[in-house]
Amino acid sequence: MAAEAEWFMDYRNGDGSIAEMCGNGVRVFARYLQRAGHVTEGDLAIATRGGVKTVHLSKDGDITVGMGKALLPEGDVTVSVGERHWSARNVNMGNPHAVAFVDDLAHAGDLYSPPPFSPATAYPDGVNVEFVVDRGPGHVAMRVHERGSGETRSCGTGACAVAVAAARRDGADPAVTGTPATYTVDVPGGTLVITERPDGQIEMTGPAVIVAEGEIDTEWLENSAAT
Repeated sequence: MAAEAEWFMDYRNGDGSIAEMCGNGVRVFARYLQRAGHVTEGDLAIATRGGVKTVHLSKDGDITVGMGKALLPEGDVTVSVGERHWSARNVNMGNPHAVAFVDDLAHAGDLYSPPPFSPATAYPDGVNVEFVVDRGPGHVAMRVHERGSGETRSCGTGACAVAVAAARRDGADPAVTGTPATYTVDVPGGTLVITERPDGQIEMTGPAVIVAEGEIDTEWLENSAAT
């Protein structure tokens, strides 16, 4: 992908496993590149294991990422927490998602461990599970268990999957109507705005703020590598 993008974002989950893509990670990565003086406001391309993503850094601080198209694999999927079970929408955003609409986000439980799903063949490499409630027209809220990390305060690909699942549930398919579908998605860490366009391309917009910086001691790093 070097011919298409100058920058590559590699990504590891909290347990060290590799993830194909992280939408919020791309936004943070772009903000870091700007902070470090490598890029300026405007457009840039960032390569990921899930393909090349287009990014726009706006003057108001928001960052928009072209997240590509969603795939909607066929087949029924069920997720559960304790004694509760829900039908879920299978959405792939370069990584797999199971989107379940629930009555109360508390029904998702503590999300310390991966919510069971069936059939097992639906997600051979595990899945990110989103639990979603309605807040109003075009407005939803979600919690998510990310595979390899547990519950996180936000998930960009998950928010996109949720917006697509909500649009289809609401009878909206931009490829059919020719009209973009936009959803506001509240996550524990803030708010994202997701737009699916008639050509299937999905854009995610939200802020990215650097809250801490650190330095790696080169001597420590060399000693760690040696052991």
